[in-house]
Formats: sequence, structure tokens, C-alpha cells
Amino acid sequence: MNELRRLYSQFLDFKIKNLAKDKKFWFGVKEAGFDEKKIKKEVEIYERESFFNFLKFLKDIFFIENALNLNRKWSTDQWVPYYYLTFLKKKEIISLKKNGKIKVLKKELLNFFPCSRNEEEIKTIIEKKLKTKLNLEAPSNFLFQTTIKPVYDQLPISTSSTLFLIKKILDYLPSYQKFLFIGDDDLVSIYLSLVEPKIESLVIDIDKELLGKIEEISEKLRLKIKTKKVDILEKKGLAEKFVGFLISPVYTFEGVKNFLNFGLNYLSKDGGYVFLNLADEAIGNRILFLEKFFFEKKLKIEEVIFGKIYYPWRLTHFEDEVMFKRLRKDFSKKTIEKSSLIGSSLWIFNYLPFELPEPKKQPLYAYL
Repeated sequence: MNELRRLYSQFLDFKIKNLAKDKKFWFGVKEAGFDEKKIKKEVEIYERESFFNFLKFLKDIFFIENALNLNRKWSTDQWVPYYYLTFLKKKEIISLKKNGKIKVLKKELLNFFPCSRNEEEIKTIIEKKLKTKLNLEAPSNFLFQTTIKPVYDQLPISTSSTLFLIKKILDYLPSYQKFLFIGDDDLVSIYLSLVEPKIESLVIDIDKELLGKIEEISEKLRLKIKTKKVDILEKKGLAEKFVGFLISPVYTFEGVKNFLNFGLNYLSKDGGYVFLNLADEAIGNRILFLEKFFFEKKLKIEEVIFGKIYYPWRLTHFEDEVMFKRLRKDFSKKTIEKSSLIGSSLWIFNYLPFELPEPKKQPLYAYL
């Protein structure tokens, strides 16, 4: 880790120094009259990245098929990948092939990063370890038969949704440092640990029985999962920091804020990644104010993904029964039960652990 921290510090100096020099070639910068001192100041503020984001970018580089496709993965131009590739080549960490392939010369670094996997790979690993076939439409707790408590607003997502969540967590996790689950009636912690046993997790929840079941499964399967009974409204502290956390909060304006506030207390000065599973049950146009809240908490939106996470039908609350009866007027019972009760979105944030001043007004075409 110390070697990677030194590399991070050296890269920031390299990137800022070279980007400040090169920006004068960019469209509109020279015409706007910015001198190198002004350019450098802007670069230092707005092109800075956290240590964990640096690690995530290294992971992307080490495992990508074609170096020239990094700009697609990062939604940028070729300049940012150029600085990374040039720096890593200079440090003799990678070599570049004419066909875009990257050869990692310091192979020991590969062991530091959790490997990204697609959903089919994830499914295969879990089925092999549990010695069963997964029903992708079944609730995620189906195999483990945990008790769902409506009083805590528990409702498991589908198994297919769980596989997708694991894929996205593995895409972003920049190291094997501990990951936090703030509530886990979906049992994502179990599935994640089956797929990547090196990842250590802490699951906190108000439901003691659920935590006991997770402990029982973890012990049986020899997984690196710890649990702790916590009521997030009581703001009891945890004794450690995490590389990221997953929340499926109460789907209300206050629910999202309370769950996020709790988790953000346990991300470090190195940054971190936040995964928010959110359905629009009672948010509506309040989402605009939640987006303001995200900004205030220095949460940079990396992705918002619709259509991949859903909840199978389950008559948990009275309103579910009301809706079921109304739908039966037009649809068969089988058709309804094969559909989803709730569709959800996945918000992925990159936590920036430093302050940013509001950008000053600049010329429209000055790419600074």
C-alpha cells in the first residue's frame, strides 16, 4: 500500500505539471488569455482525484483490452489516459503494444485489485460453490430462507438484481479493504463474499435475527463477514473506515439522507465508492433536493442505472394487496406474479474527500 501511495503522490505531481503545460494547446484557452499560472491553479483544483479513484483507474488500465478505449470507460478525451499511460510506462510498471494491448510488468500489483467479472461469471461461481442452480427471478433470500420483517421495511431484490449489484461493486472496488453494508436483508454480502472471498465485509442492521442468520451462513461457508447491531438513527460509532458502502435505504427523502449521512462518516480521506439502491416510491420531484444533498456531501455521480434492479412480487404491505386486486381486473394472477413489484435504480458515487470552490465564470469555449 505504501508503494501505491508514493505512486499516487508522484502521479498527481506529474499530471498537474504536464496538464498545466499542455492546456495552452486546448481549444479556447489561449484565446481566453489564461497564463500558465492561472491554468495550473485551475488544474490543481478541478483535475485532482482521490487516492481510491487513482487506484480504480489503475485497475481499469491493468485489465482493459485496448489502451485506446480507456477514454470510453472514463467518458473523457485521450489526454487523461495519455498521462496515466505515459507515467506508468516511465515508471516501468507497464509496457504498451502497437495493437493497444497493455503488458503489466510489475505483476505483483495485480494481486492488489479485486477482479471485475460479468454476471454470467458471477452466476457460475456462486452455483459451483453452493452446488445448486440459481433461480434468477426468485428473491435473493430464497436460497437461505431468512425471515422478512415488514416493520423494518424489508423486501429482498431478485437474485438477478443481486448478481448485477455484485458486478458493479467489483467494477469499482479499488482494493480488498473492508466494505460496509448498511442493512442487508438482500444478503448481497453473502453473494459478494462467495464470488470474491478476499473481500472483508461488515454488515450492520437493526434486525438482530437477520444478523444472526448472516453470521450463521458466513461461518458455514467460511466467509469474511462480520456483523454488528446498529440503529443508524442513534448515530453509534463504528471503529473503522471503509473503501465503500452499499445502502438500500427506506425509500423516502429522509431515509436516503439518514442512511447516506451514516455511511459517509466511515469513508476515509482516501475517498471511497457509494452504491445507492433507490426506487421512486415516495421521492418524486424531491429528487432535485436529493441531488443538491449529494453535491453538499461531495458525492460525484459516476453512474445512474435503470432497469437492472427489481423486487419480485410479495404481498408485504396493505398497499401491495390493494394494487394486486386492482391489477387482477386486467391481468391473470400468473402474469402479475411473474412481473416485478418495484423497479429500482442504482446510483454509484465517487466520494471526493476534499473541498472544492465554486467555479468562476469563464469564456464558453475555453476548455480549461
